[in-house]
Amino acid sequence: MRKNVKVLPLFACMFTLTFAAGCGDACLDLAGRICNCLPDDGTRAACNRRASDSEATFPVTSQDRAYCQHQIDTKACDCTKLATPEGKAGCGIAFSVFTSGSVPAR
Repeated sequence: MRKNVKVLPLFACMFTLTFAAGCGDACLDLAGRICNCLPDDGTRAACNRRASDSEATFPVTSQDRAYCQHQIDTKACDCTKLATPEGKAGCGIAFSVFTSGSVPAR
C-alpha cells in the first residue's frame, strides 16, 4: 500500500503534463517526449517539472510552437536519435561550447 502512495504523485504529475500537452502546446508536448527518453521515473519527473517551469519563465511564441510541432511531426526527437550527438543537434537540444580562439561557423 505504501508503495502505491509514493507512485500516486508521480502519476498525477505525468497525467497533468500529458493533459496539458494534449491541449495544444506543442513545445510542452515535445519537452515531454524528450523527457520520456530519460532512464528512470525520477529524472523524467524532474525534466518535466523543469520544462513546465521554463515555459512560465520564457514565453513561447507562435514561431516556437511551429518549430516544436515540426520537430514532433518529423520525429526529429525520437529517443533512438537522441542517443547520438547528431540526433541531439537535429532535435535542437545540442549546444556547442565556445573555446577561446575558435571562430564561430558561418
